[in-house]
Amino acid sequence: MGLALLLVSWPLAAQPEPQLNAADSAGNFYSAMNFFNGTFEYIQVRKISSNGSLLWTQNSRSTANQRAGAVAIDPSGGIAVAAVRRDDDRRVLVLIHYTSQGLCDWERSYNDSTDNIPTTAISDQTGNIYVAGNTTRGSNKVARLWKYDALGNFAWMREYDNGSGNTYARQIQVDTASNAVLSVESFQSQTATSGQYALRLLVFDKDGYQVSIQ
Repeated sequence: MGLALLLVSWPLAAQPEPQLNAADSAGNFYSAMNFFNGTFEYIQVRKISSNGSLLWTQNSRSTANQRAGAVAIDPSGGIAVAAVRRDDDRRVLVLIHYTSQGLCDWERSYNDSTDNIPTTAISDQTGNIYVAGNTTRGSNKVARLWKYDALGNFAWMREYDNGSGNTYARQIQVDTASNAVLSVESFQSQTATSGQYALRLLVFDKDGYQVSIQ
């Protein structure tokens, strides 16, 4: 089997930062990279075939500061990019979806007047997109989980706050019944492990009800 090497170069004024990578079931490779054009930050999404050929490249709007934070590949081969857009002094969650052919078919934003920072994302077998990340309550970070359907319609948002310190969303998984398992790191206080962080697993059903915490 041969090895395909793809060499990519960028102009000096638009050097990228480390990229977010994913692959689909056919072996195609996707990347989302954050660029700066001298005025605004923007996102570049690329799809590369399993043999190393560049299939398409798309840029997000270059007239607003946007930074990718997570990506998810859906069953159709589309890619959802969970990003942050600067809106005055707020960080707004933005979800941008591209089809397998590179068409941007929808873009959604979530703005509730708090900073919403995505850190991980995943798609289930029917194309629903789950995004997890963090916001701030008072002086503490709390974990959040958002769900959008395959057409980008907002379904629900859930929040987890341990009430005693920072909680960070780390990873999300979904099963065949569209139950979501969110792993968080949560600060422990007034316990035998006071001052340390512990892993918690939060399980939500497809309708957003929290069914367990471990």
